[in-house]
Amino acid sequence: MYMMKCTQGGNFCKGELQRFENIELNPSAGVLKLWTGLKAYRKEGNTLLFHLEEKALRMRLRAKRMCTPSPTVEQFVEAAKEIVLANKSWVTNSHDLKHEFDLLLAFHAL
Repeated sequence: MYMMKCTQGGNFCKGELQRFENIELNPSAGVLKLWTGLKAYRKEGNTLLFHLEEKALRMRLRAKRMCTPSPTVEQFVEAAKEIVLANKSWVTNSHDLKHEFDLLLAFHAL
């Protein structure tokens, strides 16, 4: 999983890949989840993502509507690229698009 912490001012710090594990929450925590789906595929030896910046902008718009912080476009793009790179063995070639790598990015505002 990719962990990126947010300050009380709504600014996100640099994130990192971490081992998947449970997240501890206070029972009274109000938790909102923002998510977006991405697709990745391989073409001519490169791994490509569909409309990455547009997905980041859409997530920021959703966060604004929910009055919750969101990572910058650059932070979103960096997180997505790092996750796809860590899972590149699952990304298929472009001629087999019915089996492209589906990526779900979820940002939890805790």
